[in-house]
Amino acid sequence: MNLVPVPDVIPIFPLPKTVLLPGEVLPLHVFEPRYRQMVRDALDSHGIIGMVQILPGHEREQPFDPPVHDVGCAGVIARHREMEDGRFLIWLIGVERFRITGELRTLTQYRVVSIAHEGSPEQEPHPGLGEQRLHLLASLTAYMDGKVEGGEVVVNDLARQLAQVGDEPLAAATAQIMGLMGERKQQLLEASDLEERYRVLQGELDLAVAGAGRLIEFKPKFLH
Repeated sequence: MNLVPVPDVIPIFPLPKTVLLPGEVLPLHVFEPRYRQMVRDALDSHGIIGMVQILPGHEREQPFDPPVHDVGCAGVIARHREMEDGRFLIWLIGVERFRITGELRTLTQYRVVSIAHEGSPEQEPHPGLGEQRLHLLASLTAYMDGKVEGGEVVVNDLARQLAQVGDEPLAAATAQIMGLMGERKQQLLEASDLEERYRVLQGELDLAVAGAGRLIEFKPKFLH
């Protein structure tokens, strides 16, 4: 059950190639006037904003009301800072996946939708995820080798920290470290369960690691 309740009607923030995952932290710079107002209204009420990705091919329609994916992620404004000129810096934490069921006609300049609460696949128990998690951590460590400054010590320290986080945050962190965007990340959001999300991430890591010519040690020392 979500610690932050998500209402049945929420504002949406459509952006191209931007997908929020449950458990992920997404920093945003909000400068367009209608979305500044959206942030103010959210801060004065439930603090929830629905992140949805603009459908590919419609990115240039962003100033208007472009078509978006039906599935998005509700985020709660965890931190914010309002600049002197009215712009906002906000940090959203992904709370819950949702499906748009309808768009409302309102007096607001920003878009408001009704949603079906799909929840998140990580809310269901996955007793068989242990081996997948080990494999993912090992592959992620191999991926970070050579990409993270500071050498093996820094990579292993980061890997130890990742080994301590829950299954949902690990999936979100992996997507962020790999810089997944757009439809690749949308596929993660729409995964039917957490095991599928891990399988998608594993496939991305396998391709990246193989392309870089790195080796995967399936039982890294930091996990023992």
